Amino acid sequence: MPMDPQIEAMLASAPAWPPVSSMPVEELRAAVRASSLAIPPLDVPLASISDDAIEGPGGPIPIRIYTPAGEGPFPGIVYFHGGGWVVGDLDTQDMIARGLAHGADAVVVSVDYRLSPEHPFPAAPDDAWAATLWTARHAAGLNIDPARLAVAGDSAGANLAAGVALRARDAGAPKLVAQAMFYGSGNYPSEETPSSEEFAKGPLLSRDDVHFFWRQYLADPDKDQHHPLASPIRAASHAGLPPAYMGTAEIDPSRDDGERYAAKLEAAGVPVETRRYAGMVHGFVSWLAFLPGARTAMDDACAFLKRQFAAQN
Repeated sequence: MPMDPQIEAMLASAPAWPPVSSMPVEELRAAVRASSLAIPPLDVPLASISDDAIEGPGGPIPIRIYTPAGEGPFPGIVYFHGGGWVVGDLDTQDMIARGLAHGADAVVVSVDYRLSPEHPFPAAPDDAWAATLWTARHAAGLNIDPARLAVAGDSAGANLAAGVALRARDAGAPKLVAQAMFYGSGNYPSEETPSSEEFAKGPLLSRDDVHFFWRQYLADPDKDQHHPLASPIRAASHAGLPPAYMGTAEIDPSRDDGERYAAKLEAAGVPVETRRYAGMVHGFVSWLAFLPGARTAMDDACAFLKRQFAAQN
């Protein structure tokens, strides 16, 4: 399947993006932020959007709370942004959080976890876990029904969501009813896959970029890559995890790892919905405001989440 024509035209008209390893981290973050903020905010009706900060294991964690229109109590979604654990913040994936809040009719708590390389693994998973615990504890004040709590994320954030689901299962609480992941790999790239070879040069995300982000994230890749919070697919067991949605992009070096993680969950008896979006590239859901394929993926993820929430009634 060829690349989506709208994406192809957009990439053809934009300056070529240099390898991420060629840019200082602060410059890379600024470039990603600028490109994200150049897109107008997603225009969906919400009752409120508010910023706050909670106490985390390494200091305050900024959060942004999206509340849908209506009376509630609503389901809750704790959301983790993508960016290779190196870039991204509450603004760069604001459109995904808005889309989830509106489409799933849920309160979304978006988490600005600590970034690498300043704060390497396990800082991001620890912040993600702390934010999930905080959301569960403060559900009433957030107008959230604690019996309908889910986690979600895109790319690196999808790996964080998967790690939180493992941690919640092992701890016995909070009870999560769903995990929704967009193009998360679920695994350290220690071996090549057909998609990592076919799309080694991208577009948008190359195989070298993938390895760069992992090198920033893991202080000791030889050891840390095996930790289930870094590579959820390597957990000893996946039984008892909440139902999962995994949306992958066809033209993405990390596609096969993400689909292998979904298959691993399914083999363990976890209800899984896996969708591969034809002609899409890594990160495509961030173009939700104007790309039909991104809207389709968001609609699919929100329909999945609403089914899991409804099952708790």
